[in-house]
Amino acid sequence: MFRNTLVAAAIATLVAGCATAVAPAAQPLMIAPSPVTFHGHVAGQPTNMIFVMVPDPSPEVAGFGMRAGDTLRIALPEAFRRNPAVAISADTDLNLVLTKGWPQRDVRLEGQYRVGYDDATHSMVVTATRDIAPEGANAPGIKVIHLRGRTFINPAPGHYPVTLTHVAANGSLLATWHGQVEVLEHEPQTRLAPSNFQLAPPLNSTFQQVAPGQVAPYALGLLLWGPHGVPMNGVGIAPRDLGHYPRYTGGLLVQDTNGDHRLDPATDKVVGGIIGAAPQGATGQAATSPVRPDGTPILSGEVLRDPAYPAAMGGGKVNPGLLTIQFKAGDKPGLYRPTVELISGNAYRFTIEVEAR
Repeated sequence: MFRNTLVAAAIATLVAGCATAVAPAAQPLMIAPSPVTFHGHVAGQPTNMIFVMVPDPSPEVAGFGMRAGDTLRIALPEAFRRNPAVAISADTDLNLVLTKGWPQRDVRLEGQYRVGYDDATHSMVVTATRDIAPEGANAPGIKVIHLRGRTFINPAPGHYPVTLTHVAANGSLLATWHGQVEVLEHEPQTRLAPSNFQLAPPLNSTFQQVAPGQVAPYALGLLLWGPHGVPMNGVGIAPRDLGHYPRYTGGLLVQDTNGDHRLDPATDKVVGGIIGAAPQGATGQAATSPVRPDGTPILSGEVLRDPAYPAAMGGGKVNPGLLTIQFKAGDKPGLYRPTVELISGNAYRFTIEVEAR
């Protein structure tokens, strides 16, 4: 993949001086709120969004690399007000970070790229300080830009155009993406987002491989928020109830409201569920909460952020709103794609690939 990127750059260099050179076709840019914030897409709140250049987050799908001197430039509408209280930090990930397409899994900034701001074009600029190959430690390559750190403030509700470009060191245009930011007027009632805080970097639970009938090696992770962005604690997985919740074929998300550490949809609060998707004829697949030795479930708000994270980032401490789910594969090979959904909120789909024995 990186070889292809180098070839593309070389071709761009050869045709740069030719008046008939054809610019690369613009690609769609998907823009969404960050998976670590509740209101990064809400009017008046700090901008906290992801810009998806390679939409397939599977580790099997390659991203792209950068040559030394290449730039990635996000041109934001002027309506996104630059926050003067926040400085641009060139050599840290305070304002912006490149990611591999999975939550909390970054392409290392140190020694590979710098971050800047171009006031004239109201753009955030990433400049590669060395070749960033999409193999090895960077694999599968760059897929997403995460803009964060209260660097900008969201404008009034509406849809705003954004352009992102990848330019070679010699000024040749390598790629262009166009998309729209949707800014909401009000905060969502509830929200969930995938998380890998329960795992030591660089592990990732979003895509996993497992043998038939086995439990996935890594617990699936989700951050849950209730109204006004308050972490939603006390939630676990209860068995499905197709009579009352036919949509949730893979189980229910139930919040323990009476504090007895038992999940009973009749007395506790059903806040969402799991929509199962499995190979035809598969049986035995199941999503459950991890349990303690006494058999009680480990609920959201009781899960530790992995100690591999620095203590200043909450490593080794309880992570509010963090829910973990154990997934057992069924007896058929293929893709299992459980979708976890909050009532009055959003949803996220995990992928577990079951390989034939």
